Amino acid sequence: MKTIQKIFSFILLAGIVLSCGEESNMDPVGNWELSTPVPTTPAVNANVVLEDNLPAAAVRFEWQPASASSRFIVQYTVYVVTAGSTGLENALLTLTPGNSGKNAFVEMTAQQLDYILWTRCYPAGAEVDLEWVVVAKSIDKTTTAKQAFSIKRFQNDYMPETMFITGAATEAGDDVAAATPMRAHKDAEGNVTNIFDVYTTLTAGKTYFFRDERNTTSKLFGGEEGTLEGCGAGITAPETGQYRITVNLNSNTYSLLKIDRWSLVGDAVEGGWGGDVPLTYQGNSVWTTTIEFYKPYASAGCIFRANGDWGYLLKRIVNSGNANNTRGNLVMESEAAGMGKVFEDVPGPEIGTYKVTLNLAADAYTYLLEKQGEPEPTPTIIGETANPNGDAVSGNFVFGEYNVPNELYLLADGVMVGTFEKDANTFNSVKFWALQASKTYTINSASDGSGTNYGEVNDGEMAVARDQLYQLSVNFETGRLAWKYYNMKLFHWADVEGGWDARQELLMTYEHPYTFKVSGALSAGFLSKFNSPWEVQFGTDGTALSGTMTNGGANFTGIVSNGTYNASIVVTDDFTSCEYTFVKQ
Repeated sequence: MKTIQKIFSFILLAGIVLSCGEESNMDPVGNWELSTPVPTTPAVNANVVLEDNLPAAAVRFEWQPASASSRFIVQYTVYVVTAGSTGLENALLTLTPGNSGKNAFVEMTAQQLDYILWTRCYPAGAEVDLEWVVVAKSIDKTTTAKQAFSIKRFQNDYMPETMFITGAATEAGDDVAAATPMRAHKDAEGNVTNIFDVYTTLTAGKTYFFRDERNTTSKLFGGEEGTLEGCGAGITAPETGQYRITVNLNSNTYSLLKIDRWSLVGDAVEGGWGGDVPLTYQGNSVWTTTIEFYKPYASAGCIFRANGDWGYLLKRIVNSGNANNTRGNLVMESEAAGMGKVFEDVPGPEIGTYKVTLNLAADAYTYLLEKQGEPEPTPTIIGETANPNGDAVSGNFVFGEYNVPNELYLLADGVMVGTFEKDANTFNSVKFWALQASKTYTINSASDGSGTNYGEVNDGEMAVARDQLYQLSVNFETGRLAWKYYNMKLFHWADVEGGWDARQELLMTYEHPYTFKVSGALSAGFLSKFNSPWEVQFGTDGTALSGTMTNGGANFTGIVSNGTYNASIVVTDDFTSCEYTFVKQ
């Protein structure tokens, strides 16, 4: 990498023309002439072959000096241009000799020259027809000499170790010096793999490019339809939003994954493993949110998940965290093996409210948890969640500190709904109770409500966020009430039509009590199942359009004609079975 940095430093210095401050070039008097320099090396039509095994070999441009008849100082600039060029504006290379431009030669290495040709997209091993031009200048007179030659590039192409994204569609805009760096993927030995990615915003309809360095002399990559093209046209951004953009220089391709959200999932946060606590994008590859962390179990953790997709998870790299679990480095679970990283769930910190920062910029993916002030008491609303349509949705809230009773009951508007089963200091509903948002619930030590009401807010009165089938657990040791409910989906797929991974998932609507319904287009010969991934999977080996399904039953094959169907299930209070119907519209 140091060698490449020297290349760029040389190119930048080579483009600077230093002014001459000697007194002998001031206020000339009388008539005088400036002769033309005579190019000598490379000779006319010479072929300069760059050798891969001699990257530091010097390539020298030399000429017989020009002279001024009044002995004024002469300075030079050397340009390398494509054969047949009529001007110097688009020169491949501009070089200033040493000694403030007065030397009659310039030198650069084979590697530096090969890099310049690579940035202009000449292929490896190509023989490039060029011209080199030496311009002599003294006071206000110039003379120019030009000579044809050719260069044969290295046989092995240059592969950059850094990549950047730039252009009007990007967060940094057209300013190449502010281009956003991409992360270089590395293998288990720390070697670059020629794959790069970045998380950033793209603006619809505008264009973006990739470059190997943050300067206009670097190589520009464009393209279309996923194919990367050196010196290609700008890539037009799709709809505005955040994306993971990946560049693969091995296959000369690029790809985009739209990031609708990054979220926290796990039993250390609201909703548990069936929840989804979204973070908000802040720019520069950073997402944040402020949430409460709690420990409903002896040990609680979480993970970062993109788009609600279990195949796209960030977990903590083992031994990268600190003692109180408020920071650490992250790795994509699917990429960890190739990088030689061992991962774990992000351990929950001490109970409290934290600002969560997920930073996916550059090479080290990190998270940071910053403790905030004590929150207001959490409303005691069963089923309140940021992700009501998750699969197995769960959460909990502070219940209060009480002595452990002998019995515990749930009442709705003073009427008993069910009896909790005691397990040491915890009381569980075991089965799922059909609760309604229109009712007020209390938890009492007596079945008729004449005992002790438990709960810190509103004298123990609680509500539910939505009609659903809830399983409840009251833990008197931790002082928290935990809840859980299932959303049901109709899965529909065919092995010959993309298989399970191409399945259709139709979210069902809950109707009180114990009923789920959905309408949708179904196809003959497809397989079907009613799922709440993955704890409930209703199926049957029967083919009738109505009957009984059991949890864990066979895939249903009863759809024998295409059409729109109304499907419904009535589940038992323990989700072991259901009564189903399919009615074609």
